Amino acid sequence: MDPVLAEKLENCQTLPSLPLIAHQVIELSKRQDTSNAHIAAILERDPALAAKVVALSNSAANLSVRSIDSVQDAITRIGLDMTMTLALSFSFAKAMYGTQINTMDHGVFWKRCLLSAVLGRSLAEHTRTKKPERFFLACLIQDIGMLALNETESDRYGALYHSAEDHSELARFELSEFSADHATIGAWLLERWGMPDFYTSLVRNSHRPCSDTSSAEEKIVNFSSRLAELWLTEKPETRMKAIIADSQQCRFLKNSEIRKVLDITAEQLPALNEIFDLDIQTDFTPSKLIEDAKHQLVARNMRLMQQLNQAKTEAASAKADHEQLKKQLKRDLLTGVFNRAYLESVCSKIFSKAQQQSLSLSVMFLDIDHFKQVNDSFGHQAGDHALKHFARVLIAACGSKAYVGRYGGEEFVVLLPGLNGPKSLLMARRIRQFLQKHPLTMPSGEQLTLCASIGIASTQSGIAFSNAEQLINAADKSMYQAKAEGRDRAQLYSDLT
Repeated sequence: MDPVLAEKLENCQTLPSLPLIAHQVIELSKRQDTSNAHIAAILERDPALAAKVVALSNSAANLSVRSIDSVQDAITRIGLDMTMTLALSFSFAKAMYGTQINTMDHGVFWKRCLLSAVLGRSLAEHTRTKKPERFFLACLIQDIGMLALNETESDRYGALYHSAEDHSELARFELSEFSADHATIGAWLLERWGMPDFYTSLVRNSHRPCSDTSSAEEKIVNFSSRLAELWLTEKPETRMKAIIADSQQCRFLKNSEIRKVLDITAEQLPALNEIFDLDIQTDFTPSKLIEDAKHQLVARNMRLMQQLNQAKTEAASAKADHEQLKKQLKRDLLTGVFNRAYLESVCSKIFSKAQQQSLSLSVMFLDIDHFKQVNDSFGHQAGDHALKHFARVLIAACGSKAYVGRYGGEEFVVLLPGLNGPKSLLMARRIRQFLQKHPLTMPSGEQLTLCASIGIASTQSGIAFSNAEQLINAADKSMYQAKAEGRDRAQLYSDLT
């Protein structure tokens, strides 16, 4: 807690205070020898408090059979623990109801407290939690910190209270403004009064996000507050939708169980209204509210599924576009083989690996002979047709382990990992044979046999190459030598040195 806020709370003279009887009941709860007579003697000192305990023991909530009219009979019927819990509950209610409210909506606050109390006990009984009567008190006082904040920082807190759309948002506003929410402040106040750890711990954790790892006690307090909002909001369907979704996520209650708890609570409200002089009405039908919320959730889930499928489709399309773009960046647009930039990049990587592992690497530089005559005789469209045909022949002749690329114009480069000079010469002969066996058919029907001048440079040939660029340049130089010596032939760079 922020030290400045803590100091203000300590010095605040108008914080809620418990009656003397409540302090006495708290002390009795800590003793092992507490008897019915002890608690009865204390309660009878406050006739109004005693009357409320007797009235509640006669209410439908406690399944009374015959009417009783004394504290002793009430203790006998509902038990000592329940009686002490009720006594504390009414004492807290008196302290909380009697606090001067400067900026908060007192009616809404008080209804929320009592609704949470009844819901908390109903939830505890439904889930068969030990000593369910304790949850009436725990849920009743979970928001008591709001009173402390309101008394300590009335102007600032009033602005937060009336700005928040719901209870959860109010807690977030409190954390942002005071570095502590009203649950933390409430636990501090309960510790100051000497309340048992059971209550202070539940109040402290009451507004933390619920999860499947939360304890059953924490879930009861958390959802009592959430369910209480159904009676206070103008849009209970929206609240119910969130409650169902969160309950499923927390693995707490099934929809049928939520309906049952709401029905039981609605049945108990008339007795609660009479005891506390309230008029809380149930303006909704729990089963219909749940059914409407289910339909909204189904519709929302369908929308989410549609959005998810659309997102998957768009992601797949984007991935395909990305892969196509990557492919295009590697490929020559006309022939479909690798382009010069990508080929040089691959050659550099293969060259480094070959040097490190003492492997062979040959680079073959090819230039289509008399290509200008093809363009002059048949037109540039025929020239493009010839380049595509030449690229297909190279791919077919060299196999899958070779990297075939167009270097520019009618020049092509083939990378041959693992092949030395002599084996590369055999590959060059294979390419020339393929060109002879597969002439190009022109659009006019005329057959045109292409040939090429081929230069080859290899690592491990007795010549030291410092980098891939030198190896390519050597193959290029060899190609020009092959062209100078009559074309349609292959030339090793090692034979030139």
